[in-house]
Amino acid sequence: MVSGMSSPLRPVCVTNADHHVRAKHLVGVDESGNEVSADGRCVTVAVRTRRANDAELVRAMVDSGLEPFRHKSSTVVRHGSLNQTERQQRVEEFIESLSSTPITWTAIVCEDGFDQRDRAAAVSVATKKAITGALDQEIFDGEDDPAVLLHDGKRDGYSDYSEYLRKQLAMKFDTSFQRNICPVHLTFLQDADRTYPQSNAADYIAGYLRNAMADRTTVEDFETLHVLDSSWLQSGGTPAPVYELEALRPVEEKEMRSRILCWLMGRGIPPEPNPSGYDPFREQVEQLSNPVVREYLLGEF
Repeated sequence: MVSGMSSPLRPVCVTNADHHVRAKHLVGVDESGNEVSADGRCVTVAVRTRRANDAELVRAMVDSGLEPFRHKSSTVVRHGSLNQTERQQRVEEFIESLSSTPITWTAIVCEDGFDQRDRAAAVSVATKKAITGALDQEIFDGEDDPAVLLHDGKRDGYSDYSEYLRKQLAMKFDTSFQRNICPVHLTFLQDADRTYPQSNAADYIAGYLRNAMADRTTVEDFETLHVLDSSWLQSGGTPAPVYELEALRPVEEKEMRSRILCWLMGRGIPPEPNPSGYDPFREQVEQLSNPVVREYLLGEF
């Protein structure tokens, strides 16, 4: 197992009206495509890691030239230094590098007239498989280790998708799963795919797989890639609750530094933040034990 990371990474803190959770286990979920995409395909990816190993994930992205926190799959081509071919090559290298880390991921493909309920099922199954995959590899035992499911994007409380997702999660992570493996707590974050490396990695992998399929490149070699099965769709019971990340006051006019501080401190920027003139970025980053990640952050931001 790759060695863990010490301070300053803090537990991810989420709350709702009844419950406060400090989690050291995070699953970031992101998608490429949706039900109105021209190619009729959506790829959903869940990337799971313990907080103690977050820096290994960031380093793998840095070593592959994917510029975490600054870019995601679309912007690294539009505003970064890579073209589409280079991006595919870099992400492929990144995926290969994950095999030597205690990080697990799963992808679910939806095709042929899928809808929001299908997408919700894909999120829940990808998350569950990313967690159980870690159990199978004996890199996570699940005991007393609640997980946060971080969904990219602002939650729309009035959408059918949100309701479908909460019902799917309630069935996939039922009382037995939460008692015998780990509790899973749903939260949403706008711009999660440039704030938390799990979501950033999920965004890159999802885009890579969808583009590879469009180019008819074989992706069958990935054991963690699955096509949505209609038997996975479930409903009923009480929808899973939604949590909110505890708020971090962003550093005034320092957007990227603020996102990195959210990652380090396990928090999120609220929709209408009150910026602060206090900037603890350097003192926090200098505590990172991984020299590649530390120097990347201090040099880039």
